[in-house]
Amino acid sequence: MIGRGRDLSEQRERITLHVKGSGDDRLDRYLGSSLAWKSRTRIQELIRTGRIRVNGERTKPSRKVRRGDEVTLELSLGVLPRESSSQLLPDMVYEDPWVMVVNKPPGLLVHPVGRHVYDTLINQLHWKCRKETREDGEPVRPCLCHRIDKDTTGIVVVAKDPYCHREIQQQFENRLVSKEYIALVEGCYPLEDDSLTAPMGEGRCLRTCLEHEVLKASSTGLSVLRRWKDYTLLSCVPHTGRQNQIRVHLAAAGFPIAGDERYGSGPSPQGFPTRYLLHSKAIRFYHPRLKSWVELEAPLPADFRELLGHL
Repeated sequence: MIGRGRDLSEQRERITLHVKGSGDDRLDRYLGSSLAWKSRTRIQELIRTGRIRVNGERTKPSRKVRRGDEVTLELSLGVLPRESSSQLLPDMVYEDPWVMVVNKPPGLLVHPVGRHVYDTLINQLHWKCRKETREDGEPVRPCLCHRIDKDTTGIVVVAKDPYCHREIQQQFENRLVSKEYIALVEGCYPLEDDSLTAPMGEGRCLRTCLEHEVLKASSTGLSVLRRWKDYTLLSCVPHTGRQNQIRVHLAAAGFPIAGDERYGSGPSPQGFPTRYLLHSKAIRFYHPRLKSWVELEAPLPADFRELLGHL
């Protein structure tokens, strides 16, 4: 169970882990490495509220776990998926025995969070791979190599074995992965090519992102693809990987993404999709197993394409 990770193709009320290691590790740290889909803060909260127990007993996050201990986690049913949604097959851009690349639709979370326990992209991928095994005989448990937001569409890279997961994640962390996004922004962008470099932090709105006590350098390259009277279609290349970077940079420059109410746009106009219009179009990464670079593209979702036709 520890090495394979949680099987998200099934709805379950409880997870049971049997500690096999010989070291004395804190319970919250042990679970942080075993349950990659839960943050350490969330794990600590679940321990304090009794949702996580050791040998059937309530305990503290700092408790040491030892070989033979049984750790149980009570799961929330959360928002149940629509009938048969766990069996939906994602739109695959690429797949081999070690890596999948998915064209994510709008409105779909990539992983469980809050009450969304089963209705996510990774649940669908676990269902798709539920009967597959790796070369070592272990079952395939897809793992996200990176994330995009619920209403951002397009490319998501998913590993089917731990080695590829680790290696590709490191490429993202070391900024070795090239990505291109397509954004429809409000206003007529004046320059054909530009670079936005506003330092930013984490926040729930534009002001808190730009005035956060911890600001980090960030850079986004822009190229104009097409202009209309009130909108511009942009190619956006993030050179750093800050949270919501493209959305914040464009809003700070005075050209928020159409429909992005969090960072400065108004509600989606009549006839527009009811979300912000940002699409992860292309990616380039080094395949750890094939020992070669992989370049892939994902087409715009149908409603985005139709809107551009109307414009």
